[in-house]
Amino acid sequence: MWKSFLRERLSWILFVLLWLSVIDALLLLEYDIKVSSTSFWYLNLLTLCMLILFLLWRGVKERRFIKRLSLMLQNDAYDLQEMHSYVRTKADEDMLSLLQRIDRVYRRQTHALHVQQREQQEYITTWVHEIKTPLTAMKLLINARRTELYKWPWLKDIEDEWMKIDGLVDQNLYAARLRHLEKDYQVQAVSLSELVFPNVAYFSKWCIEKRLHIDEKNLDTLVHTDPKWMQFVVKQVLSNAIKYSPLEGKLSFFSEETPKYVKLFIVDQGEGIPPQDLPRIFEKGFTGNVGRKSKGATGLGLYFSKKITDALGHRIEVHSLLHEGTTVILTFYKPNSFDNLSKM
Repeated sequence: MWKSFLRERLSWILFVLLWLSVIDALLLLEYDIKVSSTSFWYLNLLTLCMLILFLLWRGVKERRFIKRLSLMLQNDAYDLQEMHSYVRTKADEDMLSLLQRIDRVYRRQTHALHVQQREQQEYITTWVHEIKTPLTAMKLLINARRTELYKWPWLKDIEDEWMKIDGLVDQNLYAARLRHLEKDYQVQAVSLSELVFPNVAYFSKWCIEKRLHIDEKNLDTLVHTDPKWMQFVVKQVLSNAIKYSPLEGKLSFFSEETPKYVKLFIVDQGEGIPPQDLPRIFEKGFTGNVGRKSKGATGLGLYFSKKITDALGHRIEVHSLLHEGTTVILTFYKPNSFDNLSKM
């Protein structure tokens, strides 16, 4: 604080020192002025002491206002009305008036932005709900003609595109809800099979087309989570696993239980993730080398999965070996005795 104060008053200090040098030069060069060396050094010392005392007085006077401003900047929480009690000079008053004007403009713009975001969010949510109706109708029409698919093979392509659209709409809907997840979750005991099997059924068409072998073990284990959000997470993971699995590959689902947690393993035999991409797979919009090849990746599935698992107090981790496959591990921590007591 003193450094900044002295830096701002550097012109004052330089002016006083320059003026003192001029006086010293006159005393030394002007033969008519007789000054003893003691008086000469006394004059210089007295001037410097007065300068220091003046700076100390000004510094202490302005210190409270500057210190309060610095604290507000550090804490990122402020109330400019409180600053009136710290105003001591006209400069302080002008600065406070300027800050209050900037603060009013900032608050007005922030409020307008929040209103705009809320309206946009409501529109997107409504649109997603509306688009779900024709999508459901399309799915019913496709299912009604499923036994006649051999007559219209192009229906398979339409169903593929329908699944992609439905997945993207789901992503959009959950992205809109993600900001308010803390108000829209309900933790309950569910088996891992309730998280896995509905998604396997959803992607059954792709699994059949790729002739994937589904292997499951110990999925009756109970975990405490929000089934709606975690089904979405498993859906994102399973979508990637099926997309990158080879023909006649195998998808494995199994669990591991300890006194502290339950782990759900989702293992595929896909082409794997390059080591340089692994640290970035949870970044928003990151598709990596494999995703860029497929041209269908959005880089949002794992990003949302990470956000949701973190918010629910779970953990998601990915292990992968190039050309050998990928393992996604979802860890569900068991409620401890303190959690049980807090619910009483």
